[in-house]
Amino acid sequence: MAYAEKRGPNRWRGRYQRPDGTWGSVTRDDNGQPFRTKSSARNYAAGLETDVRRKTFLDPRDGRITVGEWAALWIESVELANRSDATYRQRLRTVILPRWEDVPMADVSTVAVNVWEQQLRKQYKPRYVKSVMSVLRVMFDDAVASKVRADNPVPTLKSRRRGRYKGKTQHDETVIATPRQAYLLARNAQEMRGVVGYAMVLTIAYCGLRISEVAGLRREHLLLEDQGQGCRLLVQEQAQYVDGVKVQVAPKYGSTGSIILPPFLAELLREVLASHACEWVFPSKLGRKMDTGAQFYANIWRRFVDGHEARPDRLGRPSRLPDMKAVAGIENLVPHGLRHSMKVWLDELKHPRVAVEERMRHTIPGVEGVYSHTTLAMEQAIATDLQKLWEASVSAVDDPAEWEPARPPRKKGSEFVSQESPTPNESGSLGGGAS
Repeated sequence: MAYAEKRGPNRWRGRYQRPDGTWGSVTRDDNGQPFRTKSSARNYAAGLETDVRRKTFLDPRDGRITVGEWAALWIESVELANRSDATYRQRLRTVILPRWEDVPMADVSTVAVNVWEQQLRKQYKPRYVKSVMSVLRVMFDDAVASKVRADNPVPTLKSRRRGRYKGKTQHDETVIATPRQAYLLARNAQEMRGVVGYAMVLTIAYCGLRISEVAGLRREHLLLEDQGQGCRLLVQEQAQYVDGVKVQVAPKYGSTGSIILPPFLAELLREVLASHACEWVFPSKLGRKMDTGAQFYANIWRRFVDGHEARPDRLGRPSRLPDMKAVAGIENLVPHGLRHSMKVWLDELKHPRVAVEERMRHTIPGVEGVYSHTTLAMEQAIATDLQKLWEASVSAVDDPAEWEPARPPRKKGSEFVSQESPTPNESGSLGGGAS
């Protein structure tokens, strides 16, 4: 039975029996205040024994473990894909632990977390802050499950709806391209990398591939002889850095798939394979696996979108890259934006949701996902409509309004950022180096 012991002038501690039969002691209440009376210490200890009987007991000692100590244990216990593991560790190391490392887990309050989140929003972009808070929330979810503390102090989106009302954000940060803009973008890519760059842009746009999946696409993943199911592109792998080394791993979320190709793209990919002997469908200029890190976005993709003004260098030598205009209306478009664009095109064409989501390699949750199925006829209808979009975009007459003067080079730190969050050491370029 719980009891109290005197520990000094106006100081008491409660004694209680733990689930394993050993005796524990507690000297402070939930607010961190010492027990000044015998009854307050005894009553608190008695409450802990009640929790033991109800199997809801949280050992007060566990709550004194610091956030840094818990994070070190927690990150080794979670099973994450390689890139997610690197992302979680980066968020902990650079943002979360500098603020919370020495704070006991039990002392982290919702109010303190909210104040800290508001400070982060003044320093970082909303997408990055959301990622940081997601890591912190998951870490505390597991702390609750492990009975380190009773509740999660990191508010969910639903629970934070208090105070000044904020309506939905009116501006969507994702840049969407029309089929015509995707074609013009591919023409710029052709100026830099010939048929390989041209086909790469159109493959992303008309197959909805992630840039890492494009980099990891092998010859064997293209089935360009129609056996009655249409020509196909198989998504089986993606290129990714693991411990600084480029490797092939399963696609994000294990989203493998077989994508039917519109006829124009199947023919274009045959031309690409005939243009080189590399095992990779879209190799670098030097015939190696394409890199898709920071240098790719800064020196290659940015020029596809923003164009390039051909100027002699300081020694008077001509530019190594051609003069290209910027495609109007898609400034800040990233490769993943073309994946979003294909989804928009198919939604506008009113194709069945199940067929569209399967092409995106998404899983439809709930009963709808159980009872909805994609047929070959649905896939062929998608390929037919994508072919029509392509033909319309190619047949349109060039309009000067579709182009803008080449945009100036961006300042350091303002380069395109992949929505798949490559790690900082993922550098390289489609062209094998910057000009």
